[in-house]
Formats: sequence, C-alpha cells, structure tokens
Amino acid sequence: MSEKFLICPICDSENVAWILWGHCPDITNESKQDLRNRKTVLGGSFVTDHDAEWECNVCHHRWGYTVHNDESKINSFDYDQGFNIEEVYDQ
Repeated sequence: MSEKFLICPICDSENVAWILWGHCPDITNESKQDLRNRKTVLGGSFVTDHDAEWECNVCHHRWGYTVHNDESKINSFDYDQGFNIEEVYDQ
C-alpha cells in the first residue's frame, strides 16, 4: 500500500483503510498488524475488475479503483451481457 494522505469523500474522515481483495492464505505478520489497526480491511475473496481501493473506517464508504496485478483473479462476468450459462453450471 502506498502511503498517501487520504480523506473520505463522504464524511471527511482521515481514518481510511486500504482494501485487500482476493483469497489471502499467506498473510504476513505486518499485514495482520495492519488488519488489527484498520490500516487494511478485507474486501472479500471475489475479485472483479471494478473493486474499490479505499474504505472509510467511520462511515464505511468505499471508493477508488483497484488495479489487480493478476488477471486470472478477475471474474469474467460481464454485467452488461448477463450470465454465461457455461460459467454458472459445470457442464
């Protein structure tokens, strides 16, 4: 996480956390400390191409745009096109 001065665009709080997306089996001690101190919050294991990067610890508003380095972790669901039946059911 790059250290930069952030303010929530909704409530103007400076108490902001970086959102960690994806399955994280090997969390380091530093990451655990960041989670305890709310410098980092878990976003969930379902990674898409439109995930927020920041969360306010006061009002829980999420904003920003996360660029995922591993394209294989990005969900292929196209919200404009609907479900691909082959992805929904194992055929």
